Amino acid sequence: MGDKVSCSACCGLFNLKMTDAERTVWVQKNTDTFLTTDISKAENIVAYRKEREAKTLPLRSRDDIYVCPFVGFVKNQRTGCLLHPQGSPHPQIGLWDHPQNFSFYGEGICLVYDCLAKERRAHSAGFFRWAEGASLFAYGRLASDHTLHRALAHIDTSGVNLVAFFDTLANLYARHNVVTTSFEDIEKQVPGTAEELCRFLAMRIAPENPAQIIADLSSVWRSQTEDKSAS
Repeated sequence: MGDKVSCSACCGLFNLKMTDAERTVWVQKNTDTFLTTDISKAENIVAYRKEREAKTLPLRSRDDIYVCPFVGFVKNQRTGCLLHPQGSPHPQIGLWDHPQNFSFYGEGICLVYDCLAKERRAHSAGFFRWAEGASLFAYGRLASDHTLHRALAHIDTSGVNLVAFFDTLANLYARHNVVTTSFEDIEKQVPGTAEELCRFLAMRIAPENPAQIIADLSSVWRSQTEDKSAS
């Protein structure tokens, strides 16, 4: 979480069959509903969770990734946990010693879990430079993509301006509603070249027709390399 952006992919934020405009509405509805709930009574928090879970369940893209209804807008309109004992904007949150135990995972998981990409310090300086101008959801999609960052750490990106590549990838993820999550470390071997990375990402984005995605990503990568070399 930075000053202007944050990532809530581990909370299932991107496991929703929604446009980003609809995603914003969903997060805002969570926030408004929770803030108007009297959470001095445990049954009210439980009722809130059940109601919001019921609304969300049919909108999931993947059944194996939980979508937490306690994702809301916190400080500076960043997404975050409405139950967090320090970050929640609810004025009554201090009434509970362990408020995150009202969530599906509970305090034990929510407070201990660390994002794989963050844990591995996989993000490059170039990614953070791009993030300075990225939208909230574009940042969240790519910040949580540990395989992407692991691959980039092993690929020679010297002379490559990755801003356009990150922009293109974030737009493709949004357009194809790709579910990104920082939980599973599925890929035991990461792409070792730019070509392999473009192919891997294309198969994630559009496995039924990856050729155009490969061409688009490869074109952006090459054009950035060529522009940098020419300058």
